Amino acid sequence: MEYNNQVSEIKDRLDIVQVIGRYVQLKQTGKNFSGLCPFHKEKTPSFMVSPDLQRYKCFGCGESGDIFNFIQKIENLDFPETLEKLAKEAGVELKKFEPNPKYKILEEINYTATKYYYRQLALSEEASQYLQKRGLTKETIKNFGIGFAPRYPHLLNELNSKKKYTKEELLQSGLFTEKNGVIKEKFYNRIMFPIRSKKGDVIGFTARIMPGDDKGPKYMNTPETPIFHKKDNLFGQYESKQEIRKLDSAIVCEGSMDVISSHQHGFKNIVAPLGTSLTIEQLKLLSTLTKNIIFFFDNDDAGKMALIRAFKLASEIGINPYAATSSPYKDIDEMLQSGSQKMEEALSNKQEAFSIILFNTIGGKDLNKLEDINKIRAVIEPLLESVKDTSTKALYISKYTKITKIRYNSVKPIDIRETKTHKQITKSLQTEKYKTPEFLYLQMLIFYDDDIPKELIIDSIFFRDTPYEQIYKSLLEQINNFDKEKFFKQFDNEEQLHTLVENLIFQAREIPDTTEERDSQLKDLIKKIKIGYYTNLQKNISSQIAMTEEIGDTLKQAELLKQLEHTAKIINKLKND
Repeated sequence: MEYNNQVSEIKDRLDIVQVIGRYVQLKQTGKNFSGLCPFHKEKTPSFMVSPDLQRYKCFGCGESGDIFNFIQKIENLDFPETLEKLAKEAGVELKKFEPNPKYKILEEINYTATKYYYRQLALSEEASQYLQKRGLTKETIKNFGIGFAPRYPHLLNELNSKKKYTKEELLQSGLFTEKNGVIKEKFYNRIMFPIRSKKGDVIGFTARIMPGDDKGPKYMNTPETPIFHKKDNLFGQYESKQEIRKLDSAIVCEGSMDVISSHQHGFKNIVAPLGTSLTIEQLKLLSTLTKNIIFFFDNDDAGKMALIRAFKLASEIGINPYAATSSPYKDIDEMLQSGSQKMEEALSNKQEAFSIILFNTIGGKDLNKLEDINKIRAVIEPLLESVKDTSTKALYISKYTKITKIRYNSVKPIDIRETKTHKQITKSLQTEKYKTPEFLYLQMLIFYDDDIPKELIIDSIFFRDTPYEQIYKSLLEQINNFDKEKFFKQFDNEEQLHTLVENLIFQAREIPDTTEERDSQLKDLIKKIKIGYYTNLQKNISSQIAMTEEIGDTLKQAELLKQLEHTAKIINKLKND
């Protein structure tokens, strides 16, 4: 490595005990020095510094390293900044290394392009008005170097007036394409957002199409170049670096406009992927600045899926994943149009990402249905497997089992797509289905023989999500003109339903002879069916209440508690009638 010799020279000139002693009160303990660890709270010293090894180690939190590791962490600096600080302290003059000439040329082209696009924005009334309508101030436009590629750009002339670049250099910049041997500009009639490296050099652009123009994608990035790789960079990584360190927290959102709007409203620790899914390389880049990441994705299905992927990646590399939501707004940019307070509230209400994912996953699911339980397990359990830290994983498992009542990893989820033979279905039905109130109620209706009183017909909602739902609805359609043979034949092409109806008919062994007995049994079955329905509903509401407690949604919790109270009253009334 280029700096190796100078790193060694700095270490030789500085004593780790003296450097750390400026931050930690050290006491000599034998050959070593001890003190209270600056990286975690403790009452008994477990932080040790070895002058012989010129290294430190905390036996409480596990932090360890050399003089460079210590300064990087305690001062929230990256390595070049740490090198510069310690070199100055040690009196070592850092040697300047010339960058790769090819990279330098591409950075020159991007720098000239940034200035050109910035000037063109001021000349375009349409583009300037568009940014004003989006709420961007002149100061924000200047800070981010936002520009405009006109419909008929002259960037090539601008570059040639500065220096003669080769065709290969122009094409490698990603700002030009070649067609029929002619060099043409890639971006036109687009708002241009410069993408900066960690050092602040412009390495590429995100280009947004102007409203009303339907030529090409809405957003388009510079293609991969020798200095620009989307998977390794984030929009706003340079502009947000210092604030991320200061707050020890980074917000990851979806788009460049979200980043820019957030900065304008004072939220400057925010970055975004560059038009693709978040990558592990991007998270590793952030992890050098902070271990606390707040994922703040759009309030839609795609945003929920992005959060699941982000949680998995973050958990694999030991980052602490949190989540915030812009609900009821579509995204951060739209939310900020209503003022900074909404963003402050959203961030103050952030939750562990796992809790938000669990909340989203169980929403609308019936925890009494095997199919829905398997859907929940299919999402949550692979995420739990991605968590490397054992104590964190144990906490997530505890929440998962407490809220859903699903035992983690105890039984392999049943594949609901698995097909069963007619014999398997029949055997299953014979052993499990016949004594349920729903089965017996349907059976009684089929063999009633007379006109059935209206008060003995219940709403089909009480058969929802049961194997009998479709059968009951079909029966209701022909209740006043019932034909057993016709009713039976309509299910000929549906094997499982055919088997159910077959058993309803052929297992009818205890049908009362008198109308009074039939009506009495039907009333009793209706009562049991309703109690079972509301008991299941009660269980689902209880799980939702546990989830709202977890994520701190007090308004939703109050609403659910009212529903739970109402459901309990219905059950009590049914039992007492």
